[in-house]
Amino acid sequence: MEPELLDYLFEEPASPPPAPKEAGRRLGDALVESRLSGMGDAGVRALLARKLCRLLPDLPADGRDKATAVALRALEQLARDHVTHVREALATVIQDIACAPPTVVRRLARDVERCVAEPVLHCCATLTDEDLLALIAAQPADWALAAIARRRTVSAPVSTAILEAGAPEASGALLDNDGALIHEDDLERLVEEAAARRDWQGKLARRPALPRRLAVRLAAFVDESVVEVLRSRPDFDAATVAEIAAVTRRRVDWIEERLPGEAPERRAMRLHRDGRLDENALGDALSWNERGFVRAALSLRAAVRPALVDAILDSGDARAVTALVWRAGLSMRCAMQVQARAAAIPPRAMLNARDGTAYPLAAAEMARRLTRYGVAP
Repeated sequence: MEPELLDYLFEEPASPPPAPKEAGRRLGDALVESRLSGMGDAGVRALLARKLCRLLPDLPADGRDKATAVALRALEQLARDHVTHVREALATVIQDIACAPPTVVRRLARDVERCVAEPVLHCCATLTDEDLLALIAAQPADWALAAIARRRTVSAPVSTAILEAGAPEASGALLDNDGALIHEDDLERLVEEAAARRDWQGKLARRPALPRRLAVRLAAFVDESVVEVLRSRPDFDAATVAEIAAVTRRRVDWIEERLPGEAPERRAMRLHRDGRLDENALGDALSWNERGFVRAALSLRAAVRPALVDAILDSGDARAVTALVWRAGLSMRCAMQVQARAAAIPPRAMLNARDGTAYPLAAAEMARRLTRYGVAP
């Protein structure tokens, strides 16, 4: 190889870059002469990757000339390189280039090595929503989903796909990202699941444009520090702040109204007799982790023997737990709370509401599910 070519490829220019036409000619000549496919040194290939990426903005946009065609083929070859360091060098530079070739970017984004794919997934603007949705549908590693969730902007369809993938780290990253659009239905599901995920609660409380009804629902089970975040939000009006404060007051009253020495089961029977064993009572008990009261309340409302209620809640069967709450005449929202807090069902195994609030199972199916545990129709 002629020394002039090596000088051009591997030394930083001391003067401004050449004009686009000249850059393209010299680049094409250099790549043809170097026979990239035959270069065995990974360090040389990594330097070539960086040099090619820096010259991309100076090349003709239509890609029809010989130099650009050669450069694109070289980049595609580097993206398939068997040495991880070479692909990483390419990815770390190409992530910031708006005119990066889509075929090269898509290949790097699907790379199995985190150091290669993560910077492209996180930063590269060349990736379209269609590209991102296809990547998510391929069930990548959790770190890949989290990288997509941290992009500067995330569209609502991509956010939904990330949440449906069920990766907690990615969902948390999405909540932290003010540039991510999240449908209200998805936010509602996150609020329900937050009962079992304390690390999400503060993120939701600080989430921009959080609907007031979801803020009030969140206040029903989060601790005082998160409630204070909700109360201090400048975008909530006085009525919303007052409603959040009322929910907090009700939770405090739940503890203060307990009779001295009264067992949870006795309290459940007393409230049932007074007609006050409602969804608010179960919600307050769940917020204080009073599982004994919740079990007794479900037994009384559903007319199911306590031993059977215990068997269902201890089974880890999300469908059976949901069916029990349905039989007790409570909402699907309450069913999700019971799944998370009383039955300790992991978020990925929980049965979610249909359309945000409806039971996802038919009544006949839920009745059949309960018969498996000895509950008569």
